[in-house]
Amino acid sequence: MQCPACERPIVALELNQIEVDHCLNCGGVWLDPDEMDLLLEGSAGREEIRANMRPDDGGGERVLDCPLCRKKMEKVRVDRNSGAGLRVDRCVNGHGTWLDGGELHALVALSDFPAADRIHEFLSAIFRGPRVGPHSSSDK
Repeated sequence: MQCPACERPIVALELNQIEVDHCLNCGGVWLDPDEMDLLLEGSAGREEIRANMRPDDGGGERVLDCPLCRKKMEKVRVDRNSGAGLRVDRCVNGHGTWLDGGELHALVALSDFPAADRIHEFLSAIFRGPRVGPHSSSDK
């Protein structure tokens, strides 16, 4: 799969049965609909966020193509109680949601997750886990 933002390859990262497709270049994240539900499971704001996902004018942001069907995605505002929220890209065919770098953490914060430590541990483990390769600390 190619990143819709920078068109580089996306890698699949999995932890605790949740798979996140992540662009190592720009930091963006692709979540299939089921993956978003699993990630936010137990969140106080999960259903409220789903109910308040509204089309957004995009604020001049570039329109991205879905990495699966290649159709233009729609900009949506993800919020709770019509608050400030977060703007993300959603496939019009329901394939998933694209979050630019840093927006996954913002989504978790917005969801008012009661076990925030667990979800932040997950995000830290999956995105800042042990490095493998020529620059890893184990090579020193």
